[in-house]
Amino acid sequence: MLFAFLTSLLTAVMGLGGGLILIALMPGLLPAVAVIPVHAATQLVSNTSRALFGWHDIRWEFVLSFLIGSMAGGLLAARIATLINLDYLPLLIAAFILFNVWGGGIRFRESPRGEFLTIGFVQTGMGMLSGTTGPLAQSTLVRKGLERDEIVVTSAVFMSISHLIKLALFGVIGFNFAEYWPVMLAMMVAVIAGTWVGTRLRRRVPNEQFKLALKWLLTLLAIRIILQALLST
Repeated sequence: MLFAFLTSLLTAVMGLGGGLILIALMPGLLPAVAVIPVHAATQLVSNTSRALFGWHDIRWEFVLSFLIGSMAGGLLAARIATLINLDYLPLLIAAFILFNVWGGGIRFRESPRGEFLTIGFVQTGMGMLSGTTGPLAQSTLVRKGLERDEIVVTSAVFMSISHLIKLALFGVIGFNFAEYWPVMLAMMVAVIAGTWVGTRLRRRVPNEQFKLALKWLLTLLAIRIILQALLST
C-alpha cells in the first residue's frame, strides 16, 4: 500500500513515472501472471481519480480521437504482434518522445487530424504487448504548450482509457480478478489517497519549474526504454 500511495503521489505531481515504478516493484509480491492485470486495475483507479480531481482542466478536444485509436489498438494488438517485428518499436517510441521534448516535434500550421488517434492506437496496443507507454502522449501534450494541470489531467484521461481497455481484454482472455480483490482494494485506496495529496502538492510547484522537471523525467524514461530494448535484443 505504501508503494501504491507514493507512486500515485508522484504521478499526480508530475503526470507520469509512478506507474513505471510501481510495476517494477510488483514482481515477487504477486504471481507473475497477476502483475500486469492488477497493475492495470490499480492504475485505472489512480488515473481516473486524478482526472476527476482536476476535471475542469481536461482538454476534451483530444480525447475522442485518442479513445477511437485506443480501442482499435487494443483489439488489434495480438494480431499486430503476428505481422510485424516489435523488437525495435520501443526504440521508435523513445525517439519520438525525445524529439518532441528536445527537438520541438514536427511543426504544423494546424494539428494533423489523426495525431491523437494514432497515439491512442500505439499507446494502448503497445501497452498490451510491452508495458507502460504513457510518455508517448505526454510528450505530445508538452509540445502543444498546454499548461501544467492540463497536461497532467488530460494525460490521466488518456491512461484511464488505455487501462480500461486492457482490463476488458484481460477479462475476455479469462484472468480471474476476484482472486486478487483484497490486494486490489488496498492498492486502490492507497492510490486515491496518493492522488489527493499529489494534486494539492502540484499546485505549489511553479509552472516553469514543473515543465523543466517534466522534460527531464520524460528524457530519463525514454533512455530507460532504449536501454531495455537494447538489452533484451
